[in-house]
Amino acid sequence: MVAGIRFAMDMGNNWKLEIRNLEKGIYISAIRPVTSVEGLFCVSSKRMLETRNGEPYLAITLTDRTGEIEGRVWEGAKQLDTVFSKGDYVRIKGEAQKFREATQLKITHLELIGDDEVDPGLFLPVTQADTDELWSELRKYIKGIKSDVLVSLLNEIFKDRKISEAFKLAPAGKRMHHAYIGGLLEHSVSVTRLADSVCRLYPYLDRDLLVSAALIHDIGKIDEFTFSRPPIDYSDGGRLLGHVVLGISIIDSFVARLGIKDSSQQIVTLKHLVLSHHGQREFGAPVVPMMEEAIALNYIDDLDAKLNYLGGLKKDISGATYGWTEYQRLFERHFYLPSPEKVVEEKAGKEAIDLSRLKTEDIGVEDPSASAEPPDAGRGRPGAQPSLWSKKKTV
Repeated sequence: MVAGIRFAMDMGNNWKLEIRNLEKGIYISAIRPVTSVEGLFCVSSKRMLETRNGEPYLAITLTDRTGEIEGRVWEGAKQLDTVFSKGDYVRIKGEAQKFREATQLKITHLELIGDDEVDPGLFLPVTQADTDELWSELRKYIKGIKSDVLVSLLNEIFKDRKISEAFKLAPAGKRMHHAYIGGLLEHSVSVTRLADSVCRLYPYLDRDLLVSAALIHDIGKIDEFTFSRPPIDYSDGGRLLGHVVLGISIIDSFVARLGIKDSSQQIVTLKHLVLSHHGQREFGAPVVPMMEEAIALNYIDDLDAKLNYLGGLKKDISGATYGWTEYQRLFERHFYLPSPEKVVEEKAGKEAIDLSRLKTEDIGVEDPSASAEPPDAGRGRPGAQPSLWSKKKTV
């Protein structure tokens, strides 16, 4: 709770002095259609648009640590446009409505809140993982590397105080995956776990190389994003260069500091894995994977990113379509993401059906639901649904 004085403008364009105790109010994750909403939020985007009749309105994206939601100001839009900007904290009142399969706010009251009276932690999403444990696990992976060149490089990078602190706090994305404080550390350790497992299944792979690349494949994200206050956004360098280029710059600086030859085979191949981990040029890879370890890193990075993204979608599932997400334009499909309880329930029902079918087969009666089409008949047909992995890359 924050006590303070506020100058607020109502929808009638009247300024009024308010002295009150302010609370965060409702969190975005709790907002449901056809309900009244009142709370503090951070403005992550703001646009002045026009209706078909030429009337101005404000399209606003509001965020807090639980997510984001679209809002619209239909009355007094021009006057309110001068009151606040992107990145400001605001207190709003309004109604939650359903619009095109998404919940949207009709904002009827908005007031600006000063930065010094707001806890940024209320508005920045944070990893649910234990970051101390993740950091300890990262250090153990480094200790397990046998290559003197690679282990010395990684130790030098992560003992740098500025880098280590940023690496623990940085998000791994602005919106798509691990888009929260601590997301980069969580994602990097998850990818390294997968890399370690892949090396056990394919022991001929260069474990030192793949694990090293997994640990620092996204290190450029410490400079790609701004995250000291909401909203998480791109830095100028992040937009102009991207995290892959920024990451190579970090690696090169420490290679030079250690006096390692940049022509060293281990350094060249490590940089190749970092440069190619997005897999395709259209997804931001300066070069495509040309080594077994590079191909492995590309797929396990994408796997962890997509599963994290789908995990985030589960929070928005409710109601009669429980288990189904809203339409995901990026992937051009809905996703079916039932809870563990629903999976158990459906499995029990399937087993009951199988037992019924078994009894039918025992007495020699043909199953009328059996298809004459072979199991793989649909594969490879023109127009068949493309693979999720080949369709879109989650960076």
